[in-house]
Amino acid sequence: MCHDSDFLDGKISRVPCGLSKARPCGFWKNHPRCAPVFFQKALHNPVHGCNGRKKTGTLAPRAGLCLIKNSVYMKISISPEMKSRLQNAAANGSVVAEDILSELGKNRDASEIIRGTYNYFTTKRIKANHDSYHKIRIMFTACAKNLEHENFPDKGNPSAPWFKENRTDIDPSTFVGLFKNLPEYDSEEIKYFISAITLDSRVTIRIYSGMKDFYEAYCEDNYTITTDNDVSTLHSSCMRTEEKARNAADFYRNFAGAKILVAKDKDSNILGRAIIWEGLRWHREYEADVDVSLMDRIYTSHTFVIDMMKDAAKKAGIIFRKKYNDFSHQREVVALNPIAELEEDDETSADLVLDVPVGQWHKRGVPYLDTFINLTVNGECLELSNYYIGNQIADCQSTSGYATRTAYVCPRCNRVHNDSYNKFCGQCMSEIYTETIFGRVLNGHPVPYKGEQYPSSLFKRGKPIPQLKRYLQIERLFNNDR
Repeated sequence: MCHDSDFLDGKISRVPCGLSKARPCGFWKNHPRCAPVFFQKALHNPVHGCNGRKKTGTLAPRAGLCLIKNSVYMKISISPEMKSRLQNAAANGSVVAEDILSELGKNRDASEIIRGTYNYFTTKRIKANHDSYHKIRIMFTACAKNLEHENFPDKGNPSAPWFKENRTDIDPSTFVGLFKNLPEYDSEEIKYFISAITLDSRVTIRIYSGMKDFYEAYCEDNYTITTDNDVSTLHSSCMRTEEKARNAADFYRNFAGAKILVAKDKDSNILGRAIIWEGLRWHREYEADVDVSLMDRIYTSHTFVIDMMKDAAKKAGIIFRKKYNDFSHQREVVALNPIAELEEDDETSADLVLDVPVGQWHKRGVPYLDTFINLTVNGECLELSNYYIGNQIADCQSTSGYATRTAYVCPRCNRVHNDSYNKFCGQCMSEIYTETIFGRVLNGHPVPYKGEQYPSSLFKRGKPIPQLKRYLQIERLFNNDR
């Protein structure tokens, strides 16, 4: 009879064991089912057996066998990596992973949990290389061979179940189907599980507002290097380069006053991002406008992160999200939270407008905008909108990092005009210039301002008039030669 003092430090079954009851053949102490069972750990120090004699060498793990009083049962064994992936997938919202962990935690024979003779489960990564990232696909592997069969070539070797030639590959959906006691899952839950297990990390999601936060979320140097698909919207973003990322950060923070929802892994690598627009006006034709917020298109490396970011936006009180996660459907939205006559998850086509005060200066450029593609002039404000409302001066869906000019703004009165040969509108041209026999002459005198010369009529008490300030702000959006 072995005593507790005979067992070395390590992970060993703590259940009572009557070794004298398990002697179907041979000498009792030499029967494989009577040996102490250490889980997932090899000992490289001297070993004391049950007879008290000192042995040397390594005691290999015999994961799977567990001794119970008057019986022996096969416990399901899984690798540390597989356990970690399942735990992280469950923490990241996979109900399938959570249920599997619950089943694996039960102190029952493998035959009561798993269909067939599968045991000794682990995961392996199948990698496909792309230019700036690796697509990772997870396969499960298991041993289905009878280790006690007299013709098994590695019989008696405790490491045999982990040998490659003794293992079978199992795709994730088939692996889920091996469990006898799990419910039927719909296709979306299975897809979520397959995506979630490719990331061996917990995901954190927060809303940020600093220019540095925008830059870090946009710059490709901070992206994760793994994805679960061949076409990562994050890694294929046209705004991922350093210069464009910096201009995008400047635009969103200093021009549009937006925020950004960011998903990160445990090492702070970027997994997903989405612009948060607050202070929007939902324009309804026959009713008063309503103040709302919107989570814009989600760019991500892993598909399951999209659902996590939707949930995070909902908990943060964001009103709308895009119905279609793309660049071509600007008006179709889904209510994350109740608003006006809409209940949660209701869909509608919403005309949304963001007023941009002229005083919000930024350096230059416009990022590619998926939703608010129209820039218009409305009195003393600029407006970003997801629909055409007249007086449009720019289209904001260019991959160049700058807006595409559709009309011109007069520096003196801010009227919108289409004369590409003159900066001023026709009326202001006649008031600023005089036609002479020698040609057109500027009325008044030029005034130097930031290294350029301007007509004096654009200044009052030495300072630029609001219309000129608005004009200069607008010109920063375009890629001008000067």
